[in-house]
Amino acid sequence: MAHIETWYCCPVCNQAYDNEREAMRCRNQHPIRSELWAIGKDGKGVRILDNWAPDSMHGIKGALREADLSDNIYERKRQLEELERKENHESDKN
Repeated sequence: MAHIETWYCCPVCNQAYDNEREAMRCRNQHPIRSELWAIGKDGKGVRILDNWAPDSMHGIKGALREADLSDNIYERKRQLEELERKENHESDKN
């Protein structure tokens, strides 16, 4: 007959253990990982990944730009049009 078991999983590597003490010991053995995130003016976060081109979405410049854009498609469209106008205006000056 089927039965229910409680497994305790390490939050870092997801290894399952029979008791909480072993899972906590595993968790404490892992090194701390740091991540870079671009945080926009409204609190939106975009993770910056290593080995991505700087202008791509998860590169440094792309993530900073994406973090400032809205997730609302209509607001985002308006923001992108405004950015395009600014870029065209600056390129016309040069």
